Amino acid sequence: MATIVNSFGLILDIIGALLLLRFGLPPRIDPEGHIHIIAEQVDEAEITLGRRYHFWSNVAVILLILGFLGQLVSNCLN
Repeated sequence: MATIVNSFGLILDIIGALLLLRFGLPPRIDPEGHIHIIAEQVDEAEITLGRRYHFWSNVAVILLILGFLGQLVSNCLN
């Protein structure tokens, strides 16, 4: 049982790390939607993109935490 829980925790960690690699919020995306080219304006597409990146980066962190907790539980089951 401990091996299964540990493996599940590692899988969650891998998925979380890959999501962070993909959706870690890059500095070029402003979650507020402001574009600073000539005049400051709000871009709805940029807001949507920022929200998506923010959501998936939060999911990634939660998966990493759950994965580490799964590994901790598997150590207690031994």
